[in-house]
Amino acid sequence: MPVVGQRDPETTRAALTVWLAAQSGRAVEIHNLVVPQSSGFSNETFLFDAHWEGAPEPEALVLRSQPQAYALFPEINLIEQQYLSMKLLGEHSNVPVSKVRWAETGNDVLGQPFFVMDRLNGLVPGDQPPYMTEGFVFDMDTATRRQWHMNALEVLTRVGKVDWKAAGFSHLDKSHHGSLGSQQRQGYFKHYLEWATNGEHHPIVHPVFDVLVQQWPNDDAHIDLCWGDARPGNQMFDGTTVIGVFDWEMVSLGNCESDLGWWLFLQRYSSDGVGAPLLEGMLTSEETIAMWEQHMGRPAGHIDFYERLAGFHFSLVMIKLAEMMNFPEMSTNNPVADITLQLCGLPPV
Repeated sequence: MPVVGQRDPETTRAALTVWLAAQSGRAVEIHNLVVPQSSGFSNETFLFDAHWEGAPEPEALVLRSQPQAYALFPEINLIEQQYLSMKLLGEHSNVPVSKVRWAETGNDVLGQPFFVMDRLNGLVPGDQPPYMTEGFVFDMDTATRRQWHMNALEVLTRVGKVDWKAAGFSHLDKSHHGSLGSQQRQGYFKHYLEWATNGEHHPIVHPVFDVLVQQWPNDDAHIDLCWGDARPGNQMFDGTTVIGVFDWEMVSLGNCESDLGWWLFLQRYSSDGVGAPLLEGMLTSEETIAMWEQHMGRPAGHIDFYERLAGFHFSLVMIKLAEMMNFPEMSTNNPVADITLQLCGLPPV
């Protein structure tokens, strides 16, 4: 769901030129500053080339900033969630991420915190139009597409296998929502629900949350690093190889089966939700679960719950998007809500 940047590119260029020079200790010129069409609602993204004084060639970089006007999540800390996650993963794991350069925690430069990272060259499955209907994944032959999908899933499991304590992710323990594990996750989503709906009853997310509370598993035996927005559309590929994993704004600690649930729900949304069949060669839900279990070395004991939770989570995002776009009907009339109600055994609204 792309959106154009909310900042003026030329104003951004001027401020960024001064800031980059201060960080590097060298004069720099910025060229080709653009907002990519794949830029999402939850962050602002700029692509640019930085040519430092004395360097033979410019460097391709990316700036990600918290949005100035909109928020999809009740608790946002771009530096701790995205910059620090990518930095720690790059230093302590085999999860492929862009190299992060510098971060700005204050608001004086661009009005919000931001960070700069290296730009990778590859292909990303699209949302608009959906990769199930056109694009490089659609154009693959069946055998190549299957290998692509298997590689994408394997990289997902690398996140869940990170030794998060040793890597330094303890800051993700949101103890103000309860004890780490199922209690904390439920506390966070209760807070998210109240925030997204402004305390008013919503005909979809409130009944769904009631169902989830009744089904909530006590699965605290596994506390893992969870990517959050786990889907191929947040991975970059060179052929069938994953070269980058992006979008860590939903990163958390908990049972990483939640990432599998989100992956499955988004696959369902990207096919059923847009009226497109699952592409030949892609892993079915059953094959995806079996391969996840093989890589993780443990069963997925609560996958139905976590796919429903993913639908609930995505439905909260849709409420905020509807508010952002001043299109209130979208908060109830959308494929995410339809699929979520169906998964929870609730009647359509």
